[in-house]
Amino acid sequence: MRDETGHSKEASQVDDVDFDDSFLKEVAQQPPPFRKPANGERLGGSDGRRFEILAELGGGAMGRVFRARDEELQRVVALKFLLPREGRGDRWMMTLLRQEARAIAQLDHENIVRIFDVSEWVGEPWESRIPFLIMECLEGESLAALLHREKRLGVRRALDIMIAVAAGLQHAHERHIVHRDLKPSNVYLGKQGTVKLLDFGLAWLTSGVAPGQYMPSAGTPPYMSPEQWRGEKQDERTDIWSAGVMLYEMLTDELLYPSATLEELRAKVVSPEPVPSVRERHPEVPEEVAALIAEALVKDPRRRLRSATELRDRLRRLEERLGPWREEPRSLAPQRRPVTLVSCRLVGLVGLAGMLDPEDFSELEAAFQKRCSEIIQGHGGSITTCLGDEVLACFGYPVAREEDSEHAVRAGLELIGSLADELRERLAHPFLRSLAVQVGIHTELVVFDDILPELRGRTPTIQGEAPRIASWLARRAEPGTVVLSHTTHTLVQRGFESEAIGASTFEGLSGARHMEAWRVTHARKTVFRFDRALVSGALSPLVGRQRELSQLLGRWEAAREGRGSFVLVTGEAGIGKSRLVQELRQRVSPATSIQLRCQCWSQFTNSAFHPIIDMLQHLFRLDPEGSPRDNLTRLEASLGAFGMTSEHMALIAAFLSLPVKENLPVLQLSPDRQKERTIEALAALLLRMARERPVFGVVEDLHWADPSTLELLGHVLGRVDGSRVLLVLSARPGFQHTWPFQERLLSLSLDRLPARLTATLVQEAAGGLELSGEQVHQLVAKTDGIPLFVEEMTRMVVEGGTLSSIPVTLHELLLARLDRLPERRKALAQVCAVVGRDFSHALLATLTRRDASELVEDLDALVAAGLLQREEEGDGPSYHFRHALLQDAAYQSLLRNTRRQHHRRIAQALVEQFPEVVETQPELLAHHYTEAGEYEPAIRSWMQAGMRASLHSANQEAVSHLRQALKLLRSLPDAGQRIQQELQLLIALGIPLSAVQGYRSPEVKQTYVRARELFGLVGDALPDLGLSYWGPYAYYFARAEYRLSHELAEQLVGLGSRQHNQELLALGYRMMATDFFIWGRMNDAREFVERAVACANFTLAQHRELAVRHWVDPKSMALSHASVVHSVLGQPERARRYCDEALALAERIGHAHTRAYVLLYAAVSCQLRHDARGTLELAEECHALSREHWFRLWLVWSGLLRGWARAELGLPEKGLEQMREWLGKWRTAGLRAGMPHHLGLLAEVHLRLGHPHEALLSVHEGLKWGEAVGERFYEAELHRIGAEAQRSLGHEEEAHGCFLEAVRVAREQGAGGYERHALLAMGRSPAEPGPGAETPRPV
Repeated sequence: MRDETGHSKEASQVDDVDFDDSFLKEVAQQPPPFRKPANGERLGGSDGRRFEILAELGGGAMGRVFRARDEELQRVVALKFLLPREGRGDRWMMTLLRQEARAIAQLDHENIVRIFDVSEWVGEPWESRIPFLIMECLEGESLAALLHREKRLGVRRALDIMIAVAAGLQHAHERHIVHRDLKPSNVYLGKQGTVKLLDFGLAWLTSGVAPGQYMPSAGTPPYMSPEQWRGEKQDERTDIWSAGVMLYEMLTDELLYPSATLEELRAKVVSPEPVPSVRERHPEVPEEVAALIAEALVKDPRRRLRSATELRDRLRRLEERLGPWREEPRSLAPQRRPVTLVSCRLVGLVGLAGMLDPEDFSELEAAFQKRCSEIIQGHGGSITTCLGDEVLACFGYPVAREEDSEHAVRAGLELIGSLADELRERLAHPFLRSLAVQVGIHTELVVFDDILPELRGRTPTIQGEAPRIASWLARRAEPGTVVLSHTTHTLVQRGFESEAIGASTFEGLSGARHMEAWRVTHARKTVFRFDRALVSGALSPLVGRQRELSQLLGRWEAAREGRGSFVLVTGEAGIGKSRLVQELRQRVSPATSIQLRCQCWSQFTNSAFHPIIDMLQHLFRLDPEGSPRDNLTRLEASLGAFGMTSEHMALIAAFLSLPVKENLPVLQLSPDRQKERTIEALAALLLRMARERPVFGVVEDLHWADPSTLELLGHVLGRVDGSRVLLVLSARPGFQHTWPFQERLLSLSLDRLPARLTATLVQEAAGGLELSGEQVHQLVAKTDGIPLFVEEMTRMVVEGGTLSSIPVTLHELLLARLDRLPERRKALAQVCAVVGRDFSHALLATLTRRDASELVEDLDALVAAGLLQREEEGDGPSYHFRHALLQDAAYQSLLRNTRRQHHRRIAQALVEQFPEVVETQPELLAHHYTEAGEYEPAIRSWMQAGMRASLHSANQEAVSHLRQALKLLRSLPDAGQRIQQELQLLIALGIPLSAVQGYRSPEVKQTYVRARELFGLVGDALPDLGLSYWGPYAYYFARAEYRLSHELAEQLVGLGSRQHNQELLALGYRMMATDFFIWGRMNDAREFVERAVACANFTLAQHRELAVRHWVDPKSMALSHASVVHSVLGQPERARRYCDEALALAERIGHAHTRAYVLLYAAVSCQLRHDARGTLELAEECHALSREHWFRLWLVWSGLLRGWARAELGLPEKGLEQMREWLGKWRTAGLRAGMPHHLGLLAEVHLRLGHPHEALLSVHEGLKWGEAVGERFYEAELHRIGAEAQRSLGHEEEAHGCFLEAVRVAREQGAGGYERHALLAMGRSPAEPGPGAETPRPV
C-alpha cells in the first residue's frame, strides 16, 4: 500500500527503524522537543510561505523529511529538517548546513539525490529556528522497503542496484566526499528503475564538529566499518565496507552480524576474524560474487577494495560473466605436466557392420562415445579424442587433482563394469550380445601444445607417445578388464589390487620399449592414508644397526629417568637414518610418552621455524585452512592444559600466525627480542610436556633446517639436562652446528653396510623369493651397501620393472591446486612464479600489460585461493607465494625456453622501469639475469646484492649472493678483468663470511689468502677498484697475525704516497698506528695516528661515502684510536678531546657501524684511564646499538667492558658473570687479538671479589698470550695487576718485583698512564711518570 506521494507506508516504517537504529542516537545528547510542521502549513522563503507541507515521509534521530510543494517554482520537493541540538545556537546549525549543502551541491549525478537549496523554518517566537534542505522528491521506495517486502534479491537484480550505488559513490569520492552512513534506507529506488543515494555527507553534523573533521560516531551500527567503530580516520573505503554489507544483505536477507547487541556487534566487527562468507548463508551465490563481497568486507582498510571505481568495474564484469553469453575458447600455452591417459575400446563389433543398418551402427558408436564421456567426466577426467570404437581420455588436464591416477582407474573399472550392458539395454539389438570394453591406462609426463589452428582452444595436441601407449595397453587387455602400465601401477597400487600380466614390447616412433603391465582386479577398501602406505610392503628387518639401536634405547631409558639429551644420527642419503629412527619409534610406547616429529625440507631452508610450525600445527590439530579464531581457541586450550603462562601462550599463538591482541607488551618488542622470547616459550612448552610424560622427539633431515630452527634446538639442548626429553636428529654428512653442551649430544655416524650384511639385506628385501648367487652379487656391487638402494634395486629385480618416478607424483599433487584456477589466473600464477617468491603489483602490471582493475582482481583471486599473500607497501601492494613448492610447480610447468624469455623480460623491465628495485633488491635482478643466461650483468648484480646485504648485517644472505657471483665469474673470458672482479668479490665476501663462520673458519682464511695474492697482482690499480680494506685488516688483526696486517697497512701507505691519495693514507696510517700500539710502541703509535687524523680532512658527504665503503669512517677511526693512545701515554685531557671529536663526527655522519666503533673505542679509552662510570655508559650504548644491528665484534667487546665496569662500580659478582660469558664468546668466535687485555680485566674483577689466586692465573695467561702473539700494549698493566694479587696473598717481595717490572715496561713503552697506575698502586707518588705525561714529576 502506498500513500499519495508514492512512498510505501512500509518503507516509511522501515525508514523510521533505520533512523532509530542510528548509532548517533546512542551517543548524541537528547535534543529539545521538535514541533513538526502540520500538513498544509506553509513555511520558508522570503515571506515564510514558499513551501506547502503535503505529508511526512519519515525521520529519526537526525531529522525529519516531508513532502512539500514549492509554490514559487511549481514543483514537488522534499524538505529535510535538521533537528536542533542541545547547547547549540541556531546560527551554528544554519552555518553548518549551508556549508554541507555547498559541498553536496558539487554532486551532479544520476545516482545521487539533488539538493536545490537551504532554508530555515521560523515558527513561533519562542521556538528555535530549524534549518532544512530542499531536495528533489523521489517517487518510489527505499531499498530497505524493498528488502522488507521481498526479502532476498536475485543475484542479477542485486548487482544492478549495486552498480548504480557504486557509480554514485564514485562520483562523490572523486570530489572527496564520503557518505559514512550508507545503508538500505539511504538508497532510493525510483519507479523507472533509477537508483539514488540519499543523505550524503550529513552524518557528521550530529557530532557537532567543524566541517573537514572526520566523525568517529557517524553511521548506523550494522553498516559501520571497523575504522568507524574504532574512531579512526575514514575515507572512501569506509563506504566500500557499507556497500559490501548491503550487497550481503540483499543476497541473504540477513545482516552481516544479525541479532547482536551494540557491544557484541562492535566486538565482531573490529575482531581480526574474517567476516562469514555469503555462501555460508546462501550457497547458491556464485563464487565470484562471494569473492567480491569478501574483498569489500576485509577488516583492514588497507587490504579492502580501494575505490568505488574498482567496485563498479568489478560489478560490471560480474554482471557480464553471469549473463547469457559463452566464453571464447581458451588458448593453450605450451606446458609440461604429468597426466594419466585412459584408452577405452569397444570390442565385439566384428561382423556387426554387415548386420546393422549404417544408422544403427553410427548410433551405437555415438552412444558408446557419449556414455564414455559421461563416465570419464563423472570421475574428473576429460575426453581428448573419439575415433569410432575408441575413446581417449585424460586425467590431470586441463585441471589436475590429487590422486588423478586413482580416479582414472576407478573410471576404468566403471567402464568395464557397466558400459557394455548399458549399450545393449539401450539399443536392444540381438546382435550386441558380444559387446565388451577394454581399458588401458598409462601415466607419463607430456607436453601439451596448440599447434593446429583449426582446433585451437578446443582440442590439445599431446606431444609424445603416451596416447599410443595407452591405446596399446587397451588392446592388450582382455575384454572386460583394465590394464595398467608400470608407472600407473606404482602410483595406484595402494588403492587397488592388481596382478601382473607380463612384459611386452611397445614399438614406438622412438624405438622399442619393454613394458610391464598389470591387470586391475578390484579396488581396496577405503583405509587411512597411513595404513594404505604400508600396502607397498612391510618394512625390511633392520640389518646391521644393532649397536646404534642399543645406544638409542639406552638414551631413551635415561631420558625417562630425567637425564635428557640429544642424539644426532648422521649418514649419507639412503644410508638408513630414517629406518633406524623408525625402529626406535616402534620400541617407544605412545601410551606412556609424548611423541613429536619434525621433517625439514630442502625448499624451506630459508623459512624460519618451518618444521617447528608444521609440528605444532599437527600436534595441536590446527587447521591451516580453518578459522584462525577456532585454531586459537584450540591452541589455548591445549597450552592451558600444560600450564603455560599467558605470555608464553600469546607468543606461541603469534608464532603460529594466529590472531592475538596486537597491543600485548610482549608483542611490542623488537623482532630480535620477540624471537628470543618465542624460543624461550617453545622450550618451556617442551619441558612442561615432559613433566606430564616423557617426550620422544624426532627431527629428520637437519641438513635442510633453517637457521632459526637450529637456534631453537641449541637453546633446548642447553635445557634438557634434568628433563624427561630425548630428541633424535638425523642429518647428512657436512651438517655443522655450533651448539654448546656437547656432553648432552651423542653423535652416531652410520656407515655403509659391509658386503656380508648387504647380501643379507638383499635376501630380506626379496621377500622370500630365492635369488641366484650371481643376482645377489650384482645387487651388492651396484648398491654399495646403502640400504635404500639395496631395497629398491632388489624390488626392481623381483618385479621385473623400473622404479616409480617420484617427481610425477609430486607434480600431480601440486598442480592440483594450480589447476583449480581459471586459465587466465593460472597463467598469471606462472608468470608470478618466474618473477620470484616475492613481487610487486607494479612489476606485474608492466610485465602483463593487462587492464589495471582486471589484474588486481586476478591477483586478489590468487590471494583468496591461498596461493599468494598480499602485503601493503608504501609504494603499492606486493605479493608473495605462501608455499615455495607451489611456486616451483607453477615454474616447472613452463617450458625451459619460455622460462628464459620471461626471466630476460623481467630483468629488462627492472632495469628500465624499476631502478629503485634494482637499487634496493639487486639480488632479484641478479637471479633473473642468471636464469636468462646473462652472466656478466648477473655477476655485477650478485656483487651489489652481496654488498648491500652485508651492510645491513644480513650476513648469510650476503655470503650466498657473493658465492654465486664467484661461481659465475668462471665464465668470463678476460683474465685481467676476472682478477680484478675476483678481488672485489673476495673482499666483499670476507666480512659477512667471518660473521657467519667466525675467524677460525678455513674458508675465511682461504678467502683472505687469495685476496692477499691478488693485491700483488693488481698492483697500483688497486685504488681504482674502490675496495674496502676493513675486512682483510680486521681479519689479520683479529687473528693476531700482526705482521700481515702491518704488511697491508704499509702497502696502502705506499700506494697513497705514490698516488697522493689521502683516503689510502688515512687508512694506512691508522692501521700502522694500531699495530704499533699493539706492539707497545706508544710514541710511534701517536705519530702515525696523528698522521691519520691529518690526512682525513674530508667533507661531510665524503665522510658518509667513506663510512659505507670502509664500514667505518677513516677519520672517526683515527680520532678514536688517538684517544686510546693518549690515554695510555698519560695524557687524559687530549684523550678526552679526541674522544669527544670522534663521537661528534660519528653523530654527524649518521652511520651505525661507525658510531658503534667510536663508542667501543671511547669505552676502551675510558677503561684504560680507569674511568669505570664513563666506560659503563659508553659500553652500554655501544652494546644496545650493536645488538640492534648485530655487530658481533662490538657486541662481545662491549659486553666485556660492561662486566669490568660493573665490578669496579660495586657489582663484582655480576661483573664476573658477564666477563666469563663474553670472554667465552670471544674465544668461540676465533678472536685472538685483545686476549691479554681481556684477561687483565678479568683478573681485576677477581681481585674485587677477593680471589687473588684466580687473578694471578688470569695474569699469567694474559702474559703468555702476549708473548705468543706479540701483543704487548697491556703488559705493564698485567704486571701491576699481578703485583696487587701477590700483595693480597701476602707475598710482598714478589709484589714489589712485579710493580717494578710494571714501571719498567711502562717507561720502556712510553706508557705514562700505566706507569702512573703502577706507582700509585705501590703507594708512591708518581713524581716522574715518564715520557709523554702532561706534568712530569719526580719518582
